[in-house]
Amino acid sequence: METILSPKSVAIIGVSDNPEKVGSVMMQNLLETGYNGKIYPVNPKYTELLGRKAYPSILEVNEDIDMVCIALPYQAVEEIVDQCIEKRVKSVLIVSAGFAETGPEGKELEERITNKLRGAKIRLIGPNCLGFINNKAKIDLTFARSNPGDGDIAFISQSGAFCTAILDMASESGMGFSHVISVGNKADINENELLPYFLNNNSVKAVAIYLEEFADGKEFVSIVQRSKKPVLLIAPGSSEKSKQAISSHTGSLASSYDAVLAAVKKSNIILAENSEELYKLMELINTGFTPKGKNIAIISNAGGPGITAVDRAEIEGLEVVDLGERTEQRLKNILPVEASIKNPVDVLGDSKSDRYASAITTVLEDVNVDSIIVLLTPQLMTDIEGTAEAIVDLSKKTSKPIYACFLGGKDVRPAYRILQDNRIGWFNDVEETMHLIAKLADFEMKKELNKVVNSNQYVRKTRNKREIQEFVNTHSETTVLSDELAIAIFEEFSIEMPKQLVASSLEEARDFAATTFPVAIKATSEDLAHKTDFKALYLDIRTITEFEEKYIELKESITKITGNPSPKILVQAMIEDSKIEMFIGANRDGDSTIYEKDGVGFGHLMAIGKGGVYTEVYKDIKHVLIPETREKIDLILSETSVSKIIDGYRGKPKLSREKFVDMIMKIQSLLITYPEIESMDINPVMLNEQKAIAVDIKLYVKK
Repeated sequence: METILSPKSVAIIGVSDNPEKVGSVMMQNLLETGYNGKIYPVNPKYTELLGRKAYPSILEVNEDIDMVCIALPYQAVEEIVDQCIEKRVKSVLIVSAGFAETGPEGKELEERITNKLRGAKIRLIGPNCLGFINNKAKIDLTFARSNPGDGDIAFISQSGAFCTAILDMASESGMGFSHVISVGNKADINENELLPYFLNNNSVKAVAIYLEEFADGKEFVSIVQRSKKPVLLIAPGSSEKSKQAISSHTGSLASSYDAVLAAVKKSNIILAENSEELYKLMELINTGFTPKGKNIAIISNAGGPGITAVDRAEIEGLEVVDLGERTEQRLKNILPVEASIKNPVDVLGDSKSDRYASAITTVLEDVNVDSIIVLLTPQLMTDIEGTAEAIVDLSKKTSKPIYACFLGGKDVRPAYRILQDNRIGWFNDVEETMHLIAKLADFEMKKELNKVVNSNQYVRKTRNKREIQEFVNTHSETTVLSDELAIAIFEEFSIEMPKQLVASSLEEARDFAATTFPVAIKATSEDLAHKTDFKALYLDIRTITEFEEKYIELKESITKITGNPSPKILVQAMIEDSKIEMFIGANRDGDSTIYEKDGVGFGHLMAIGKGGVYTEVYKDIKHVLIPETREKIDLILSETSVSKIIDGYRGKPKLSREKFVDMIMKIQSLLITYPEIESMDINPVMLNEQKAIAVDIKLYVKK
């Protein structure tokens, strides 16, 4: 990466005497950054361009070329790629559009030129991208309007337009970047190759990323988990329409957004919800201060904003901590008698900068406080700029972050410039203040909990692998496994189920039921996956007469619905002491090779929460991207509302949480051992004080 992003010589194909052409803009940007390598403008129509000798082709350049930048219409790109291979250049940057993002023909062209370059061991950035900036090496090979200059944050973006927006924001605020890389269609170089380079680079403090789809989700998660540096992410794709737009824009489908959110949680990524939030988080990290915990103190010159801040802090999970007795006593000594010495500290509307400074100094010394939010509203007597300067001075003397939230417009704007120029986190909205501080605090607190979990430790020796593979090989589409095979797999992993039998005849079923009453009978998943929708189950059958009657009714009903003249019937012992119904589901992102070295995707996303026929109504479900530790799974279960009932709500007995988590861990192992399982639906899992029992199992498989 260092060689690719720091070329000693660059040829730009597409430069002309028109300053608005992409190639011309890129060469001008490269010259203006002070690049001290060799530049070769290429265009057969000119002998000189921008004061440099122009060449008819790169083959006419007598010296070695590290990087060739191609800024031509897509129809001309393949010929230039062939010349790059003949010239034996080290890397190629293709900013041209017209490839996979346009459809099958463009995709075929992209694959062809990528394979040619890969065969020649030439690396590729793009195509369909803005280019890249490496301010450490004084390189700007983009056609962006502005480059704010050197800084400590690296930015990777799949969208060139998003790059230009962020660069424009930075140019206004003065925040620089170490690197800005637009990866475009990611035909070769992608985020998983760039991330380790930046995370191991001492000149990079944090990495921000805009991604529309992931080259390999599980690898991405593993890379981020190994880092203590902040990784910021904005990843669109939560709606079906946005997924369609992403497909047309980058030539690839979006990953499941639930998988993305689970990956964020698993790897302790700081997720941004929009471009402004992403940039604001970059600015806050660029200050060099992040809160070590969620205990905040609020100092305000107005009661209303202080109360609002307390409300928002609770919503965001921040703790407006009680100040120590010593702190309160000192505040009482330095503040007017009318002031509030409790948190939030009200220094009153007539507060000048010296009173603010005294209050901040005192609260900073409180060991219970992780960070301070200074709220200011512009009264006639308020020393707005003086207060900003006081915050700057005090920030130099502490390791605790001091955040300024100055509410207003024209009168507070000069203070923003003071704070911004001195790398102090500033806001003009209480809600945004609490929201972003909470994200930073959450990142810091979870840094040490971030553990890489290897899927290999969950792989078991199999007893049913041959049967599964035979089944998969005979079905090209997603297909539900037979109940017999699903039950056998669950037995293999010692997952508790009711006493049950898949019966082929009334006699066989009746003999089983006679020793098992009370029983339930239901259609198998092969015939009807959603039994309740078709009334294809009967519960609490207690006599032979009733059993025979219901068996015949059910069989006739299944035949009528499915056309199967001889359906099998699942007979199960009734679970009579269940206290609550739970749900465990899973979906696989990637194919059945996902846990192998070259497998691509996030893997299985498990869903856990409230089960039963109203699962979709309650939507009390949380997601776990496996493999995951037991500790993390238990924490994620605690985020569901139903976990309160499991733990004994309002004096009710505690249910067997440990057994339920045991089952989740076993299913995690099952999914990794049998990656052919594309999706899973266990609903319900019956829970009581002693047991967790998987009652209804559906396993769908696909290669």
